Amino acid sequence: MQKRWKFLAVAWTAAALFAPTPAAARYSADTDTGADAIDYIENERRRMRENRLSDEQLRLMQDAKEMTANLRKPVDPDKPVPMALEGDDLFYDEATGDVYARGNVRITSLDARRFESEEVKGNLKTEDVEIPGKAHMLQMTEGQMRATLDGYRVVYHYKKQTGRMEDVKGKIGGYYVYGRRIEFHPERIVIYDGWQTKCGAKTPDYRVSGDVIEIYPEHEILIYQAKYWIKNKVVYSRDFYRADISPDAKNEMQMPRVGYNNSDGVWVRYRLAYDLAKRLDVFADLKYYTKHQFRNVYGIEWQNAGSRAAVEYGYYEDSDDNWIEKQPTFLYSYGNRIGNLPISYGLNFEGGRWSHNGIDSTHTYYGVSIWPHTIRLGSDKFRLNARASYGITRESYDHSSIRGTSYGAVMSYDFSPALTAYVGYRYSTNTKGKTLFAYNSDDYARRFDYGVSLAVTDRDRFVFGQAMDAERHTVRDIDYYWFHDMHCAQVILRYRAKRDSWHVSCEFTPW
Repeated sequence: MQKRWKFLAVAWTAAALFAPTPAAARYSADTDTGADAIDYIENERRRMRENRLSDEQLRLMQDAKEMTANLRKPVDPDKPVPMALEGDDLFYDEATGDVYARGNVRITSLDARRFESEEVKGNLKTEDVEIPGKAHMLQMTEGQMRATLDGYRVVYHYKKQTGRMEDVKGKIGGYYVYGRRIEFHPERIVIYDGWQTKCGAKTPDYRVSGDVIEIYPEHEILIYQAKYWIKNKVVYSRDFYRADISPDAKNEMQMPRVGYNNSDGVWVRYRLAYDLAKRLDVFADLKYYTKHQFRNVYGIEWQNAGSRAAVEYGYYEDSDDNWIEKQPTFLYSYGNRIGNLPISYGLNFEGGRWSHNGIDSTHTYYGVSIWPHTIRLGSDKFRLNARASYGITRESYDHSSIRGTSYGAVMSYDFSPALTAYVGYRYSTNTKGKTLFAYNSDDYARRFDYGVSLAVTDRDRFVFGQAMDAERHTVRDIDYYWFHDMHCAQVILRYRAKRDSWHVSCEFTPW
């Protein structure tokens, strides 16, 4: 019969350094029917898939809850976190603090951390633990990154908050990771000869490997001798790669994207970037189209505290398949919240040489915009978003100057987890009949949008969107979308019925 010994002592864990990171892989709709109003559906689906809990994680949370309920007195915050130790055989020397457990050993701390192994050695006074064989570690501590790791030869020093684990594989936050050795330090986690990905396959569809990977929780990831993989093939390598994983960062693993549309043919896109200095990058958006060949964008950008400044050169395409060449252009933008109000504002400027169809012009734009944060009603089922802006566009080619206000609002309602509808209105002074270039100009001044999203399976979702010219009361655009999730990737098909054109793209997503 199994002997089970339980006592309260110091919490043992090799993951005290982990902290939250944001979910990545943001989706933004390519639309002329207002379908971007429900982008939150796709992003929420990806976030839920990335952060879903396993059965053992749920069990750990329940066990920690029961431990809290059974405590005889409140926990002293100045003392080690209580824990429970279970095993077939247990030895504890009160004089020296040495402890030894063997057979189905399980160490569970009150703050939802757990170690499982067949043999554990340690000392309660020096707060050291050693697992010579295989170890399984779980962490569901509130305010810290979730972790599920399997590895060997664990050594951890609690007072110093340092340790190591060898031949490790598992998941840290939203990232699946592997490393021949992982070291834990108070301010960072270091993975040697390993990789990271958001694809949970045995052989990931995509990943980034490195000789050394340094993770600074809620700050950044540094990868030295980085290699980008698709399955078992290296598609790109670089000496150094930095990713911002602060809470407000849009941290995306840069992997190739492929697609097709009637205007461009088959296309492949890939972004290269290099850190020149802190917050200063050079980049190249490499884009190849079977109907246009290469149409790349090159630039240098600086970002800090809501500001972005960049000099860019290359070819750009909008959602209507309109092209422009910038030779080059300077861009600046700034956005921030207004005090503690649920309102934000933005400033934008662009000045540079634009060219298309034999027309060359010095294009200048000044703009300011303001928008309230999303208003939610009815248990978050109803969402209202609005935005207003004022801009001035000048062109040297014809000495034109267009100025005026643009505004709009859109509402969406979740009838069920599978069905959502939206309706919106937009007015714009920057229309194709007035502007020198069609690029990024609205087709008409007053637009009325509406549509629905319907999820028919866990992997398939359909969206219908329609746009009307509110002045002429005519339907101008009808879009149909199909989102199909595959393993670690997603195919998005868009059919523009009024224009009889197809747009297909494939991108990697969390799984």
